[in-house]
Formats: sequence, structure tokens, C-alpha cells
Amino acid sequence: MTEVFAHRGSSGTHPENSLPAMKEAINSGADGIELDIHVLKTGELIVMHDEKVDRTTNGSGYLKDFTLSDVKKLAIGRRLFRKMRVPTLEEVFTLIGNSGVILNIELKTDIFEYQGIEQKVVDLAKKYPHAKVMYSSFNSDTLVRLRELDSTSRLALITHENLDAVLDLHKKIQLDAVHPPIKAKNTPVLKEIPARYWTVNKEEDMAYFCAIKVKGMMTDFPEKAVAIRKTINNQ
Repeated sequence: MTEVFAHRGSSGTHPENSLPAMKEAINSGADGIELDIHVLKTGELIVMHDEKVDRTTNGSGYLKDFTLSDVKKLAIGRRLFRKMRVPTLEEVFTLIGNSGVILNIELKTDIFEYQGIEQKVVDLAKKYPHAKVMYSSFNSDTLVRLRELDSTSRLALITHENLDAVLDLHKKIQLDAVHPPIKAKNTPVLKEIPARYWTVNKEEDMAYFCAIKVKGMMTDFPEKAVAIRKTINNQ
């Protein structure tokens, strides 16, 4: 059965990468939540997609230059959610609890490497042994370091349309899957390794991927995707 991952939480209905978006994703019946992490100036793992806070908050500047105290002063989201704050990864672990939802943690190391981020996230995950965790990144070096730290972790390489490096990396560290964009769906290499596609928001694409039983898809609308999957599976 095709896995449904809520992309940055239920980001089509709630502010992306916010705790309300994560909670809605759990309520939607999604199999997993995809989120993005960076490292703050004070060392905490913080959940946000961009390197800068400008697009999703009322602040300005690079996350790496913020302390946790400073980040927690920022407001995120639309007016309805103005009291919401940028969550730490630990807050997300606490929210998920024993829900059984898979947490797909994307390490955003393709611009800033955030030295030691791999150790930080592995150590944090160990504090929550009941959580289901997997790691993904555009940065293959990050995935290699994660494999060195944890021989059993589920790892996925995120790609654009060029998938030339996928199989060599798979042989080296045993990837759980590759995460390509929708437009790469006909690339031959995807017949040799499982794929979870991003970002699948059109109903016809959701139905297509469920019908051909791909490993998974990332979507901003997990409730819609879960409903379509149910319809396809009952046909």
C-alpha cells in the first residue's frame, strides 16, 4: 500500500512545519510526516524549511544566527495562527508520542552543513525509542554520516530530475528509498529502487501513484490523499 506522508505536516491547511500542521497530519490518517531541520546558533534542532526565517515568520535573517530564545519570539503562519511559534524537533517528538506516525526528518544540509547535525538528530531520536524515524537529505554526505552513526536507520536520498548518483549511493549505504519529484516518475532507475514522490497535490496524481503502488508520496493534503488511497484500494 502506498504510504502517505504529510509534507511539512498538513501544510495545505495549516502553516507549514508548525505543530498544528503536524497534529492535523496525525488526525488525517497519514502514515508519516515529513519535516525539515536546521541547527540554531545555540545548538538546538529547529523545524523550518528555509535557511532564512523571512518567508514563514515575521522575522528576518538566517536560522543559524538565531538563539532558541530569539526564534521563539517569532510568529508564524497566517493571521488565524499568529500565536503559533516555530517548533523544535524535540517538541515534534513530544507531540507525536505513540501515534505510530513515521517521522521523516529531512536534514537541510545542502546549503549549510551544520557540523554535527547528524549526531544531534540521532541522539535526540534515541530519547524517543517508540518513535518511528527515518532520515532524508539532498546531501549524500549527510546520509553517509548517518549510516556510520546508525547501521539500522532508514535513509532516503532526495533528488531533482537527475538520478544518476542514486544506485551507487544505494550500494554504498543501503537506502530505504529515493525521494524524487513527480516529473521524474518515468526515469528508468526508479524501476530498481523504491520511490516516494514529491509533492503530490493533484487528485489525479494521487490516484495514479496509489494505483501503481509506488512506495509513497509526499503531499500538502494528506486527508485527501488518504481518502483517495482508500477508494483505489477498494476498487
